Amino acid sequence: MSDLKKNGRLRWAPSYLRRQGQMTPAQKRAYREHWSTYGLEYRYPERIDLAAQYDPALAEAPLHLEIGFGMGENLVAQALQLPEQRFLGVEVHKPGLGAALKAMTEQGVTNLRLMRGDARLVLTDFLHASVRFARVSILFPDPWPNDENAHRRIVQHDLLDLLETRVRPDALLHIATDVDLYAEHCRDLMQQRSAWLLDDSIAGSDLRVPTRYEGKGIAEGRRIHDLVFRYRG
Repeated sequence: MSDLKKNGRLRWAPSYLRRQGQMTPAQKRAYREHWSTYGLEYRYPERIDLAAQYDPALAEAPLHLEIGFGMGENLVAQALQLPEQRFLGVEVHKPGLGAALKAMTEQGVTNLRLMRGDARLVLTDFLHASVRFARVSILFPDPWPNDENAHRRIVQHDLLDLLETRVRPDALLHIATDVDLYAEHCRDLMQQRSAWLLDDSIAGSDLRVPTRYEGKGIAEGRRIHDLVFRYRG
């Protein structure tokens, strides 16, 4: 992971907690054995040409991004369901990367690449300028419910400004949350963005698979909000 500081100051407030957690032996083994094949390393001042990272037959295939994919359950399932398309997952925490590598290699998924780090840093500094996503998924992000921490929510104007330089016309932005306040925050924010339109014709639940995290929220009585926005730029 690269430092988010520039001239000694944070470029933006991280949207994630710096919890590391412990990798299981199986996750450690998957990370050790498969990161060099499916993980993308980056360093200044190089930029990654994603077209060169996948099977050449997929060079023109739609490219999907999942920001903060957790343990990779949805990401791996989506890549498995759509082998003719390309997927990129960005996650901070190594246990999630190890879990995703373990699942994808066990299931024979080859159209998925992973990056470790802050997604805004990756999008801003380390992807080739030509990279354009057909869909961006932000599923169950840290909600930061307290007012003093609200600026740390990942769905903010600065992220949307950035995404508008990284998506194709007609691209989808899919946000899922089980926190009512966060869903309201996203709706209010997106209403201020003329380039994005809430698309009620698409069921967000059709764009992802249920995960253990979601199941826990439902069991605790929380409502799941799936918000799908279409880019009109």
